[in-house]
Amino acid sequence: MNEVTAYILLALGFSSILLWLMRPARNYVQTGRSSVRQTIDQALESVAPHHYRYYPQVRQALSAGDLEYLRKAAPPHVAKKAIRERREVARHFLSGLYEDFSKLERLARMVAALSPVVSREQETERLLLGLRFRLLYAAVWLRLSLGPVPLLQLGELTNLVGRLAVRMEQAMANINALSAERFPRGLNA
Repeated sequence: MNEVTAYILLALGFSSILLWLMRPARNYVQTGRSSVRQTIDQALESVAPHHYRYYPQVRQALSAGDLEYLRKAAPPHVAKKAIRERREVARHFLSGLYEDFSKLERLARMVAALSPVVSREQETERLLLGLRFRLLYAAVWLRLSLGPVPLLQLGELTNLVGRLAVRMEQAMANINALSAERFPRGLNA
């Protein structure tokens, strides 16, 4: 057995075990291709990022124009309360971004384990991206706690998560294509 075949078999075994462990507890048995596809979709959904998609709404709610309008249109106590609540929403969004990034990092490690070739440059880039995200996250969290809302840095964090999500989709598509090339078409169950 050559190395590529061994890697593919190892990747399939790892994927099978991962999918089996991530399957939902059910009282009934599903059969057929749709259940396999559903299981794969559920496994991918559990590691897919969700929070970063809400940045446009958060950016609008925290924009200077929106806050200025709120100060002019609402009574002072209502405006202060709304601003406090919006900062709290920003904190929740920030923790959601951290959760998204953590899920994507986990997925990146799984993809790297399944990939037959992972270069040092790719691993170094992944580590530096994680370090950059964590440092920027800490700076945004600190600024959010102490002063004005750092919309530019929050946007940069969101872009980091979005770019990593796109890269993971591309990497998974590449692995999927590689697997499709390696296996004969007649193995349909």
